[in-house]
Amino acid sequence: MVAEPGGNRSAAPGVGVDVDDDEVGLDRGGFVVGEIRLGSVHNFRDVAGPGYALRPSGSMTRGVVYRSTALSVGDEDLGVLERLGVTAVVDLRTGAEIDRQPDVIPAGAEYVPIDVLGGHTSAAILTTTGLVGVEEARREMAETYERFVLGDHERGAFGRAVHALAVSSGPAIVHCTAGKDRTGWVSALLQLLVGVREEDVVADYLLTREMSADFVSAIRAYVQSEMPEQLEAVEVLIGVEEANLRRSLDALDREFGDARRYLVEGAGVDVEVVDELTARLRSR
Repeated sequence: MVAEPGGNRSAAPGVGVDVDDDEVGLDRGGFVVGEIRLGSVHNFRDVAGPGYALRPSGSMTRGVVYRSTALSVGDEDLGVLERLGVTAVVDLRTGAEIDRQPDVIPAGAEYVPIDVLGGHTSAAILTTTGLVGVEEARREMAETYERFVLGDHERGAFGRAVHALAVSSGPAIVHCTAGKDRTGWVSALLQLLVGVREEDVVADYLLTREMSADFVSAIRAYVQSEMPEQLEAVEVLIGVEEANLRRSLDALDREFGDARRYLVEGAGVDVEVVDELTARLRSR
């Protein structure tokens, strides 16, 4: 079994967050306007990035939805999330993943667990169980990203996740275990919904490589030491590859045309909810 390294690691220099209002960048509404990095989890960031440019004009609103790995946060980071005014945590993991690494929920936030896999395996599950071949790992990654669009259960679950984010009264967090596949797809959907250019959507997805470099290195070192015969397969499972996201994007274009139709017609989200969320996520 591959252990998940250091859920509550201490912040590296320049990564931790001072919870002084001026440092965190809170405005009167409680939304973040500065860059937030948590020391006890990796890959925590704003889905809007730096405020991605939109077509035909405008930018994506920051401080509405954040993405993350499992929220095994330490006390200092928990305080940051509470001061941000987080009102919803949408957890995309399976029950087994949640049991293995429960979230620490900020005070006042609603916890919404939604298993988007519906009994299928995931990179996170296969990584922790081991004994998987390279070709099986590649096939599983490809099929997972295709099911994000083609699977009835997956679409419905992603629809419930987006609905929960949309009705949150304040900033919301969406996450899975590694924050790259299931979370990456929700982030891509929200970005596409409001008009972020596809090249920026892909670049944002690939940014996980940088944000998770220490985490991935720790997993790689563990596997190399304890089960070197599994290293190549694990590399596939923990990787962040453009080709995987492209599978979802191609299927989305082929089956629905755009993210709005996917959410309304494919995922069952009320059109009013989708349009209200779109308006919240667009800055003029």
